[in-house]
Amino acid sequence: MPRSPEANEKLRDESRSRILSASLRLFAELGYERATIKAIAAEAGISQGLIYAHFTSKAELLRAIFAQSMADVRASFAAAEAADAPSARIEGLLRASSEILRRNADFWRLSYSLRMQPGVLQELGSGLDDWTQSIVETLEGFLREVGAPDPAVDAELLFALIDGMSQHYVLDPDDFPLEACIERAVDFYRALPKRPKRRMPA
Repeated sequence: MPRSPEANEKLRDESRSRILSASLRLFAELGYERATIKAIAAEAGISQGLIYAHFTSKAELLRAIFAQSMADVRASFAAAEAADAPSARIEGLLRASSEILRRNADFWRLSYSLRMQPGVLQELGSGLDDWTQSIVETLEGFLREVGAPDPAVDAELLFALIDGMSQHYVLDPDDFPLEACIERAVDFYRALPKRPKRRMPA
């Protein structure tokens, strides 16, 4: 009996997910430049031809993994933007980020090990810079809405804080106090409007 369109779509999604998971593992463990399509196919337990049915190249696999990272970031921003008041957005962002991180810890652990490889940086090129700038600009908007004294600097700090906590958590999820750090960060950013803008030394 022929499969329904829905069943075929489910199989395609499952194959794509297996391919991406295998690619991420090998890119992280072997390095992006050393991992081959043949090795990825073996890791995923599928044929090379099936990989090419979904992705035209190894570079496209890398960009698809990068897109998964962006999807998680967009989800955390969506949670922040759903807050009723601007004052609740940063708290919503921090809590959503930690929830997504815990849910996708394996993905982010491998993704962080992949992110600084020279071949990856070269392949992603300006896309990575544009993504980072977009994140900082969004954070700056949130901070400006709540009256942060220096939203540009505070946005960079918030981005580095979330990124740093995320890396520490995925490297040591059993011992890193993620929830306590999130609560401390929430308290810090709640108090931002009360802090005077610091003057830079002449």
